[in-house]
Amino acid sequence: MNSSTFLPLALLVNSFAGFASAFGPNGISNPARSPSTGGGSTCISGDVKLSINTTGIKLLYEAPQDQMAVTESFVELFQVNSSFVADLTAGGPSVISGDYSIFVKLCLPSDPEVSAKVKTVQVLTHGATLDHTYWDIAAGYSYVDVASAAGYATLSYDQLGVGKSDHPDPIQIVQATSQVAVTHALVGLLRDAKIGGYRFNKVVGVGHSAGSTLTQGITTQYPKDFDAAILTGTSTSSATVPLTMAAFNLINANTDPAPRFKHLPAGYLTEQSAVGIQFAFYRHPNFDEETFQQQVANKQTNTLGVLLTLGGITAPSTEFTGPVDVVNGENDLCFCGGNCRYPTDQNEPVLSMFYPAASKGSQTYLAAGAGHSIAAHKSGPDSFKHMIQFLQDNGL
Repeated sequence: MNSSTFLPLALLVNSFAGFASAFGPNGISNPARSPSTGGGSTCISGDVKLSINTTGIKLLYEAPQDQMAVTESFVELFQVNSSFVADLTAGGPSVISGDYSIFVKLCLPSDPEVSAKVKTVQVLTHGATLDHTYWDIAAGYSYVDVASAAGYATLSYDQLGVGKSDHPDPIQIVQATSQVAVTHALVGLLRDAKIGGYRFNKVVGVGHSAGSTLTQGITTQYPKDFDAAILTGTSTSSATVPLTMAAFNLINANTDPAPRFKHLPAGYLTEQSAVGIQFAFYRHPNFDEETFQQQVANKQTNTLGVLLTLGGITAPSTEFTGPVDVVNGENDLCFCGGNCRYPTDQNEPVLSMFYPAASKGSQTYLAAGAGHSIAAHKSGPDSFKHMIQFLQDNGL
C-alpha cells in the first residue's frame, strides 16, 4: 500500500488542508473526510490493518446452511437444561491469528482551536446487529456530536465481521476473544499516536449491549487500557435474552433481501423483520420513527462464533480501578425484562458484581422511557448528557 493513502489527524482539523501522506504504517488507509451524520463534528474514516493473535475455541459446529437448521440451533441453545454450548465448545482452545482490516471513524470538534486541546478519546463499541452508526444516528441523536461539543474525540468502528470491516470465518475466527483482541489493538494504536497521528492522554471505553460485554472483557483482561468505562444496555441478568433472540428470528444474512449480505457465508446472521427489531430494542411511542426506520434499513450482522463464546469473556474486572458508569433504558427488554427498576435498580448489581475495585466516582443512570436501543429514543440526549457529566465529574 502506498503511503500516500494515509492521512494524519492534523489535516482533519484544518478545513483548508488537502490530502497528504502520514508518517506511520498504522494510519488510516483509504481516508475519507466528512462531517458527522449529526453535523456537529469533523471526522475521518477509513480502514486500519490490525494483526491479532489470541486464544479462541475450536467450536465443534458447522454453520447451518438452511433456515430450519438455523432455527433449530437456537431452539437447542435456549431449551431447559441445555448442553448445547458445552457440547460445541468441547473442542478445546484454538489460535486465532491473522491480519484484518477494521473500519474506523475518528471524530473531533469542528473548531480547530478546540480540537487542538483534545486530550481524551472515547472508544465506542457497538452492539450486536448494529455498527458504528449507532453512535451517530442523526442530528439530535448523535453521541459523537455531544462528545465533540464537550471537547472529546471519539473513535467508533465496525467490529470484525460487521459492516465495512473484514468478514472472516464466522464460526472459528469471529469469536468474542477476537473482538476483544481487535479493541485492545485499537486502544494501543490510539495511545501510540498511530491512528491519525494524535496522541491521547486518556482513553475511555464506551460500549453498548454486546459491545459493553466486550468493553468489560477489556477491563478484565487489560485493566490498564481504559481510564474509565461506560457500559450501556447491559446488566447482570440474561434471563430475557432468549426472548429477545427469539424476537429477532435470526436468519443467515445471505438469504436477506439486502444485497450487501449476499457474499457472506452461512453463519453470519441478521434479523428477519422490523417487528423483531422493535420488539427487542424499542419502547413505543418513546422513540423517533425515522431513527427506527434507519436502524432497520442499516441492520447488520452477528456471528454464531460470537454468540457461542460471548459468555466466556464475562468475569469480574477485579483489577480495574477506574470509574465505571452503567446506563440502561428504563424499559430495556433484553437485560431487564422491560423494567430495569424491578425489583430494584438493575444497574447497581453491575458495579458490585463486576467492578469491586472501581473508583468512588462510579455512577449509574436509567434513561426515562427508553428501550434497549438507548441512543435512538427520545430520552437519548439526556442519556448522552449524563455520560458526559460522568466523565467531567471524574476529571476526564
